[in-house]
Amino acid sequence: MEFIQAFSLQRKVIAALVLREVTSRYANTKLGFFWALFEPFAHITIFMAIFTIINKPAPVGESIGLFILTGIVPWLLYTNTVNAVMSAVSANKALLGYPQVMPLDIVLARVLLEFATLFLVMLVFLAVAINLGFSIRIDNFLDMLTVAGLVMLLAMGVGFINTAIIDFLPSYKSIYNALSMPLYFSSGIFFTMDFFSSDVLSFLAYNPMLNLIEWYRDAFYTEFSSQLFDREYAITVALSVFGIGLAIERLMRKRARQIGR
Repeated sequence: MEFIQAFSLQRKVIAALVLREVTSRYANTKLGFFWALFEPFAHITIFMAIFTIINKPAPVGESIGLFILTGIVPWLLYTNTVNAVMSAVSANKALLGYPQVMPLDIVLARVLLEFATLFLVMLVFLAVAINLGFSIRIDNFLDMLTVAGLVMLLAMGVGFINTAIIDFLPSYKSIYNALSMPLYFSSGIFFTMDFFSSDVLSFLAYNPMLNLIEWYRDAFYTEFSSQLFDREYAITVALSVFGIGLAIERLMRKRARQIGR
């Protein structure tokens, strides 16, 4: 009975935190939700222009914009979740003064909002594509949700680990941002894994996001089936990194409370 009451309380706390995040992020800004649409739109536009200039067709499907969309959505889910976790405590110090609010509650609220936002963004872009005359048939929606869940777990783990490192080495935030750039270009946002030779791919395949984005496209396109990504590797890395990150979050929880005072 106590467990049920505690779970109900935490559920209400997280729901309230989500509403607070929605208000602060979208309701109190002039651009609001349009900024969430602009970011993937900017990525799609830039790479559509590049592909047009070099006269290169979409690696999969009839639309290069749709191809980029299926890469940029899981990537933004990853990077936005990492950043949300890293700034969760510092941006909500006052809330940690309430005993009902745990640092993990703040993180979960932010992660849920990132997922909901990018899910809506994906729906908006797909609706636009359909109105433009493109035929869209999703092959395996459940697999797409599975990949999204794994991306969030991976990102939360990385975020927790980064938060702990930054707490002792503040300059690491700049180092991580610099390291994110090559990860961006090697995660398959604008290519599929068969773009590379086997020698290069044997090295790049250690990037879990490359496997997850390839898996996401495999689930989205009916005409695309990849045998190059490794499901077991992606799942193992995502769960392992999340487990390590969660253990670190537990160890750092007391310190997070002290920061909130």
